Order: sequence, then structure tokens, then C-alpha cells
Amino acid sequence: MCGRRVRGLGLALLIGFVALPAQAQDARLCLSGSNTVGQKLAPMLVKGWAERQGWALHGESRPALDETRLTLATPRGALVVDILAHGTSTGFDALREGRCDLWMASRAVRDAEIGAAAALGRLYEQGQEHVIALDGLAVIVHPSNRLRALTVEQVRNAFAGRVRDWAQLGGTPGPIVLHARDDRSGTYDTFRALVMGDVALSGAATRYESTAQLAAAVAADPRAIGFVGLAGVDGARALALSERGTVPLAPDALSVATEDYVLARRLFLYSRERPRAEVQALLDFVLGPGGQAVVEQVGFVPQDIRALAQRAPDNAEYRALVAGARRLSLNFRFGEGAAVLDNKAVEDIERLARFMRAPAQAGHELLLIGFADRSESTPLEALSLSNDRVDLVAAELRAEGLRVARQRGLGQIAPVASNDNAEGRLRNRRVEVWIRPIAAPR
Repeated sequence: MCGRRVRGLGLALLIGFVALPAQAQDARLCLSGSNTVGQKLAPMLVKGWAERQGWALHGESRPALDETRLTLATPRGALVVDILAHGTSTGFDALREGRCDLWMASRAVRDAEIGAAAALGRLYEQGQEHVIALDGLAVIVHPSNRLRALTVEQVRNAFAGRVRDWAQLGGTPGPIVLHARDDRSGTYDTFRALVMGDVALSGAATRYESTAQLAAAVAADPRAIGFVGLAGVDGARALALSERGTVPLAPDALSVATEDYVLARRLFLYSRERPRAEVQALLDFVLGPGGQAVVEQVGFVPQDIRALAQRAPDNAEYRALVAGARRLSLNFRFGEGAAVLDNKAVEDIERLARFMRAPAQAGHELLLIGFADRSESTPLEALSLSNDRVDLVAAELRAEGLRVARQRGLGQIAPVASNDNAEGRLRNRRVEVWIRPIAAPR
């Protein structure tokens, strides 16, 4: 598949990179963009990549706020890696203008950006758009706050200034103190898209370029509320969130990995078409097992697949279908009315194949359960669409030699997000993957 071809090319390029003549000195590599990615994750990924190659970390410095410079000693000389974490939008400009090699983003590329950067290739395609980790945008409060869950609407009203006292949300009376990321942040872009919509953020909110500073401010004030990436919760506490028609979910390993958590998001690296050898080699490491181990170490959710416990579904038919099975930590999602796998899903087919071929999964089989959203025409047509999606995934998995014991579309039941917006409808159009032991023949 395409993902294997790209990674294979990257390995060849890495070999060529290591073998370059020694006189080529002080090569440079630059990552620019998201503070969520660049603050901790990107430096740790670069260090992990260097360690995997047997390269020494010769120096580490902070040239400016939210900037990291790593100097690596390689067989061809020094490789200087600059990580500039000033917000997602700044990284797009740096990539487009040729000032950096990789754009760190905590949101997907926009249509306008794809057009503006056409000279770089097609940023939305698999070889240039790289999902490197999953994250849950956590709404955080002081640990002493007695609230455990809010609706997205309640969070929106608080950050819009429509609700100004905790008592209005069921909490201890007192003013609500707002903390938010700055306008250049992909974290703020995601919060605005998934929570605020067309509603303006209150001017009373204190704004931050740094995730760590925002979390520290919330952790120090019992009246505070803010939002950060999952790895940035630190001393604060994340609330469970729900939308209309769904149950509250806290950001955890399963809800974020499956992207069922209402504020789950993907973290990206974007590259130009046919990146330089050392850039491709870094991407190969990040997307592989070594890089995903670093992702988990830093506190984000990796894309390696695990079987996790989940409470029994409320719907009787759904519950019967998955009886005796465990949920796997991925979902396949689709566009409206479409049966086309996105970039992450294509990679996930390969990840799932590797997972199922491991000795620990011997004697197990897969169950696929599909869902539609309530905007997809009539319930009968939605049921048909959910079956089409399940059939597509099943065909891809069987082509990899995997055993799919059951595939069933359940239509519009069991939404994990509101059907009132495009993001929610996308989350509800999904195929879940479950695993169970193969029953002994009777």
C-alpha cells in the first residue's frame, strides 16, 4: 500500500543520508508551528530518532521563548535541528516560504492553505500529511473544583462570558476566571471550531502562547477554567464532556484513540512533496514503533493498537453483537455519504494487520460494527450506508489476510457526538473494531 511505499523510500533515504561524505558540515533541519507539538513532543521525537541512529546529542539550547535547538553529532558532521513552537499558523507560513522543513500542526490543513501552498504539492495527501499522535483537547479546572462533567454548551457559555459564576454550572459560587490560548495556536483553532463555533471568546479571558503557563495558572486558582492538549493537563484536572444525545466522556486512552471523545483531535506533521533525506528519515521514525513509544512517553495517545475494556453498550442489539469481545483502540471514519478511507485510516489498516499477526493475537478474530449519523437521509438509507462502510473495511482487512468474523451496520444508533455540526457528524460516521477469541467448534 502507499504507506508502506513511502516508509520504504524513507529507509533508503536514511541509509543514503548516513553515508554522505564527511565534508558536508552543519546540516540543518527545521520544524515550525504548533506549541502543543513543539513544546515537548517534537524535541523528544528528535532525540529518540537520534538515539535510534546512534547519534550523540552534542548540544541543546533555547534561543528564544518556545524555541529549542538540538545539535546532533552524525557520521557526516553536525545536524542542527531548530524547533520553533509559536503556533500552528506560523508553521504553515514557514513551510510555504521554505524557511522550515516540517509544519507542526494541531489541526488539519485548511482548503485555503492547500491552495496557497500548491507549489509544495498536495498537503492533504498521504505522503505529505502525517498524523503523528492523537490528543484530547482537555477542559481543565482546579483539582478542588467539585464539578466532574460539563456539556459543550456549558463550556461555550462560560468562555463567551454568558455564564460568569460557577453556581450557574452547578459548582461552588464564585466568579469564573477564563484562560485561553492565543490566536496563533492550533489548540485555540480547535477549541474555536469544536466548542465556540460562531460565538466570540470573552475579552475577559487571559491569553497564553504557552500551554504550560496556561495549565499552571489554572492549577493555581480554584476559580479558573482553561483548555489544553491532553499532555498539558499537569497539575489541573480534566472534565468529562458531552453533547446533546451523548453520555459524558473524559479524555482517556480509549476515548481519544478511537476519537469518540468529543474534543479528540489529531496532531500532524506536514511536509513538502519529496522532502530531503533527513526529513523523510525523521518522519519514518516518528510514524514507526519507536516514535509512537515517544508519543506515549510524552503523554499523548499513540496510534499503536491495543485491546481495551469498555462498558457494555446500552443498545441490546449492539450489546449482543460484541458480547465476549474487547474494543480495539481505533475507529475508521468516513466523509458524508462516502466510503473512502482517509489518510489515517489507510495507515490504520496496516497497523491493524501487524497487530493481528502478532503471536498474542493468535486464535482471535475481528468484529466490525458500523454507524451513520442522523443527517444521512432516512434511517433505512443510513443503515445501508453503515453497512457499506463496514463492508469496505472488511474487504481491506481480508485482503491483508485477516479473519473478520462479523460485520454489521447499525445505522444511526449510539452517537458519540452531536449531529448538529459537521465535526460531530463525522465522528458518528464510523466503523468500530472489536476482537474476541475464536470459538471452539462444537
